[in-house]
Amino acid sequence: MPKPDYQAGVGQPVEGQGGHWYQKFCSFGDYQTLADFQRALGGLDAMDVRQTDMLQRAGLEVRFFTTTPPVPRRTPEQAMLEIYGQIDFPKTFLAVNPAAAKQVVGLPTWVWLTNENGQFDPKRYAVQTKEIGTTEGYQLKWQIVPMLTLSPETGDPQKCAEAGVPWSESDADNPDACTVTYNKAGKYTLTADVNWTVRWWLAGEAQDPIPGPTNTATQEVIVGEIQTVTR
Repeated sequence: MPKPDYQAGVGQPVEGQGGHWYQKFCSFGDYQTLADFQRALGGLDAMDVRQTDMLQRAGLEVRFFTTTPPVPRRTPEQAMLEIYGQIDFPKTFLAVNPAAAKQVVGLPTWVWLTNENGQFDPKRYAVQTKEIGTTEGYQLKWQIVPMLTLSPETGDPQKCAEAGVPWSESDADNPDACTVTYNKAGKYTLTADVNWTVRWWLAGEAQDPIPGPTNTATQEVIVGEIQTVTR
């Protein structure tokens, strides 16, 4: 990459006079870009032996070229990571039944995901696949896969398939419904986490998945008890 701020030493060419200075960087480990690497390097003491090892692995080198040097071809992983950075992972919104302030001990609380307008939108949280075609000579395809986890603040988290099912009397026995049940009255924070995973293929061969973001929505719920009268 160009390095116009390089301070030339005695006898070295001057930037812009017959050519330009460039810096080479070899990505490795968690450092896919020079900026990532420099941030990590900035947190180490100059005498730290890890700094020397990192510099060697990064292959940092500054050279003067009279013509623009060829850009090395990126790896498939690097090409996919750039595509990953352009994927729009939907924000999470949720709805509940019974109403948030009218939850009842022992009665399942139905939870489903909505769009920003409160409308059930299952396609928003469905598996999505896209054929990239050929990028830098690589045949790529990606797929984003969601996993919904409900945390009621009491009891164990509950994993659900995609967006759940909106409450309706006709769907009361739907096995795909996503529910939690409160066993004690009180005020709780119900959390819905949608964790996205990016699966991808190179020339039809599956590669190691890339962990995606976890988008979260919360809802305060008030759980009461139904009083019964016995004689």
